[in-house]
Amino acid sequence: MTALEVLQVEFQALLLDQPQQFAAAVKTGGIGVERRLAIYHRAYRGRLVETLLDSYGHTAAYLGDEAFEREACDYLIAHPSSQPSLRWFGAAFPAWLAERHPQDLDIAELAALDWALREAFDAADAQTLTPADLAALPAEAWATVGFGLPPSYRRLRLSHNTLTIWQALDQDEAPPSAEPLAQTLDVLIWRRGTSPHFRSLAALEAAALDALAQGRSFAMLCEDLSERFPEKDTASEAGGLLWRWVEEGLLTAPCF
Repeated sequence: MTALEVLQVEFQALLLDQPQQFAAAVKTGGIGVERRLAIYHRAYRGRLVETLLDSYGHTAAYLGDEAFEREACDYLIAHPSSQPSLRWFGAAFPAWLAERHPQDLDIAELAALDWALREAFDAADAQTLTPADLAALPAEAWATVGFGLPPSYRRLRLSHNTLTIWQALDQDEAPPSAEPLAQTLDVLIWRRGTSPHFRSLAALEAAALDALAQGRSFAMLCEDLSERFPEKDTASEAGGLLWRWVEEGLLTAPCF
């Protein structure tokens, strides 16, 4: 490495509390070397903690200021920022929290919801299907037509009452105690207009969206549902879901 690269590596090690000799390269005079380096040390951590706080506001409110800052500081040591944009710095935070708190997965689930909503917010734009587009499809197209999902489409599977906790925090109310669900809950996250949204999914709708995500045509989707849910009028259910998705801005241009 060049002398500059060595200094850069040493400086990063200083910020991450790793063994280094960076102080030896700093000229003396004015403010003491140790104090000057401490300023950079605190500023680096403070900026990254601030970035995590911006992405994980509900998680921070749930944990409390001190606990969230401890988690954030430990995270930035384990996952130093590695991209030019801080936008992606917190990508691994939910999985990291799950490893740190395996007995309290509501924490990681809340963080995963925070992150999914942030991803939906700044996902790429896409032209969404309108009721007029749907009505204009010729009858023969329904044998093969499929529908795309927008770039903002996200899915989570939750094992705790995380949605109730998130909603209480969003209303500045005391969250309920974390409780495991009797069965896991599928959650849909997407952007509608300029605002991210989420809602829970019943099993049939979750299966239908999975089929779309896998590139299945609408006709194949209906066949899949009839096999999996023989007790339901799946043709009627699928038709109702299709119109709901269009109204919610959840489908992109049809493909054949």
